[in-house]
Amino acid sequence: MEPIWSIAGVFLLFYLAIILEDWLGFNRVLLALSGALTLWGLLAYVQEPLRGTFEALEKSGHQTAQITLFLLSVMMLVEWIRQNEGFSLLKAWLLCESAIEEVWRLSWLTFFLSAVIDNMTSTLIMLAIIRGRYLEPQRQWTLASLIVLASNAGGAWSPIGDVTTTMLWIQGKVTAWGLIHVGFLPAIMNCLIPLLLCTPIFMVRKAPLTRSTQDEQGPAPESHPVVKPNAEHALQERLVLGLGLGLIVLIPVVSHILELDPSLVAFASLLVVVVLVDPLLHWLQRTQPRPDKTHTASKHRGVLRTFLKLDWSSVFFIFGILMCMGVLDEIGFLSVISNLMHRYLGADFNQALTLGFLSAFLDNIPLVSASLGMFDAQLYPRDHPLWLFLAYCAGTGGSLLILGSAAGIVAMGQEGLKFFWYLKNFSWKALAGYLAGAIVFWFSR
Repeated sequence: MEPIWSIAGVFLLFYLAIILEDWLGFNRVLLALSGALTLWGLLAYVQEPLRGTFEALEKSGHQTAQITLFLLSVMMLVEWIRQNEGFSLLKAWLLCESAIEEVWRLSWLTFFLSAVIDNMTSTLIMLAIIRGRYLEPQRQWTLASLIVLASNAGGAWSPIGDVTTTMLWIQGKVTAWGLIHVGFLPAIMNCLIPLLLCTPIFMVRKAPLTRSTQDEQGPAPESHPVVKPNAEHALQERLVLGLGLGLIVLIPVVSHILELDPSLVAFASLLVVVVLVDPLLHWLQRTQPRPDKTHTASKHRGVLRTFLKLDWSSVFFIFGILMCMGVLDEIGFLSVISNLMHRYLGADFNQALTLGFLSAFLDNIPLVSASLGMFDAQLYPRDHPLWLFLAYCAGTGGSLLILGSAAGIVAMGQEGLKFFWYLKNFSWKALAGYLAGAIVFWFSR
């Protein structure tokens, strides 16, 4: 057996073990890290010279470290906002008595937010807002799944919303206007259909299975009649939310203008909070006059304390999965898949549609990278429908499985989403949205 298929087979075994983690009693983090170690060990065994493996490991490790640094920086910023109750203002608008209105607000805010910042960041923000919203897992996981799908759909029509669309934009395959003009309606449909299908789950006048409203809104007025300090507390919440989200939103803007890696810009944003914003917030709180002892305003929580509050299991899980994908990219497995598609699927649009399905199993970034050289630039110029359809399929196909996108992997760690629950309860809804968006694209191109 060729080494490429042997290594791919070993990856498939680890992938299946992650899927069956509940039945096997394994930990997904250990499986992902063990899989990465095993695959790189096998590559070192079959590849000659050994120096080539070290160079590939250095390249893959560098790329994975960039993503991990970006993830850690944004997670700390989001956790800092949450710990200092900065999301209270968004919660006051998003979370309401009508569960249907609430889920629609959350989905569409995620959709448009992910078009401005990347889908992984928007997922982290929205999951922080809904954390512990429902006591019933069915509703909580459905809400988290809708956020994952909305973030992937929102990133598919923006040149800075997803790595794959950015790749196509930077490589000159699409223009920003062409991507927005053609990709917006299919992305809307991709988000709308699952949202309509999930609406009956939330079809109640109120949300009786939510966490206690006193936990979200604070103690009852009868117990704490002092209301004057609430204005100062609200000012702190606005300051935290405005500065925190402002720095996050500026990450893709500054990265594009200065042509810097987004991970460095994200880390610089975190340093701004650590060095300037956080001490200023602490100083403002100390200089405020103390109310009487009955006031129970939350204390300032420094950004460095959030380091211990991070979901490290999600970070290591993503690191392990990305390192596994680095091996598949190095051995040329993804290129082989792309070439097989080119040979047997015939029509170019069939290949793009299939690429979306494959992105539910494999990382869409190397798949798109391998596909860039498959189509002649003379036959498929800039803003050709094929490139625009490829952007839609690669960006939204990852929603078909919970492991198919970085946003889904983050949701697994943050909300404890299970692979088979998602497959049974949500994958078919995501598929309906995916095909509906493809149909809209076909008739509007």
